Amino acid sequence: MITTILIILFLLQVMSFYFIALLNAKISKFSKMEEKQQQVLIDIEDSFSAYIAEITDENNRLLKELQNTEVPRTTPTKVLEKPSIKEATAFEPQTSFVSKQIAASSYLKTAQATMKKVPETVREKVLFHYEEGKNPDEIAKMLQIGKTEVELFLKFND
Repeated sequence: MITTILIILFLLQVMSFYFIALLNAKISKFSKMEEKQQQVLIDIEDSFSAYIAEITDENNRLLKELQNTEVPRTTPTKVLEKPSIKEATAFEPQTSFVSKQIAASSYLKTAQATMKKVPETVREKVLFHYEEGKNPDEIAKMLQIGKTEVELFLKFND
């Protein structure tokens, strides 16, 4: 009877060591995964901080440019005297006759100009210039935005 109890205790002890080894393996696996997540988090924070630093540099450069440019001052206009009623003459608009062909051609030109889609947002401008064959550096210089912003617009367009 004692031998059976000893055999059962021995088997239970072996099983407990096996389960302890399994739990230890799972814990080490989760700790490695947590370390990888911490590393990814650090990489993301570094990339965001670099992006923010680039944006602040561009903003500071823009502020310096705006402060250095002179604002054109408007000069006060002279106050015109109101003409008296006696001096007022009837308004006669000058009429100029334009041929129908000239009017039609100018109408077609304005219709064609309005049909062209002009890019309005920065993203549309980036894509427009990229489709024209310009590289991201040229686009960034033309639009006065960061090269990484242009690359991100192009990357997320696809």
